[in-house]
Amino acid sequence: MDIVIDQERCTRCDACRALCIVRVFERLDGRVEVVAAERCWLCGHCVAVCPADAIVHSEYPIQECPALDPAELPSLDGLVGVLRERRSSRVFRDRPVERQVVRELVDVARWGPSASNEQPVEWLAFDDPDRIAALRGQAVAVLAQTVRLLRSRLLRPFLRLALGSEQVEKGLESADSFEGLAECHAQGEDLIFFHAPVVLMAHVPDADYFARDDAVYAAYNLMLAAQRMALGTCQIGFFIVALDRSRGLRRALGLPEDRRVEVVLVLGYPKYRFHRVPSRRRPAIVWDGNH
Repeated sequence: MDIVIDQERCTRCDACRALCIVRVFERLDGRVEVVAAERCWLCGHCVAVCPADAIVHSEYPIQECPALDPAELPSLDGLVGVLRERRSSRVFRDRPVERQVVRELVDVARWGPSASNEQPVEWLAFDDPDRIAALRGQAVAVLAQTVRLLRSRLLRPFLRLALGSEQVEKGLESADSFEGLAECHAQGEDLIFFHAPVVLMAHVPDADYFARDDAVYAAYNLMLAAQRMALGTCQIGFFIVALDRSRGLRRALGLPEDRRVEVVLVLGYPKYRFHRVPSRRRPAIVWDGNH
């Protein structure tokens, strides 16, 4: 990796040095110099902030880093409107989503922030109806088995030891919902994937402590972009619960052993259009920890 400062272009504004928390740059004899290019973690801040395009970075060729045009960016009101517009969709048209559209959405998702700029998020995409149905059936079976274990008075003490009392109590609170899923599945209903034409799963390295946040950011970028493309999405928690309880289900995804799924989304063209924005609870805010 090479990083060079074009000193003829450099305005000595010091922004690159100030923003680089790994100290690639230092001020020497009145000039900003590259002193430790090997430390760079590829955040791209130096290239993005330089007003004179004086940073020559081998990983960020200037022709691949378009200039920002404020005129093309939404106003705050416009951005809030986009955020308020998004709804979770669970009823879809019988219409496939082209794979190229899915690729475009995944491409948008990569602009989410990630810890240390690791960019760890990858995706599994399913659009084969038989494959999706098989995954749904496995997930329902896992959840039904979980209910049977939780409701066994003989096994419950051992589950409390293995999982902790809090986890067992949470499981018992969800038992009715899990049973309801199984009953609906037996009647041909789909309360896991809602008959969506596409299921997307964001996965990250198992050893990456911060990667769940990265997956959530990426997924939300995708959800907002899908809304602008007349598509609907919904985050699916039940499948994550089943994945956490079944090694066999994880293997069925074809996921490498060193990766874990953090977010599951369904994607499709919604059957109904929303015309109003429901209100939301205003969250409390406490300053400086004073109650």
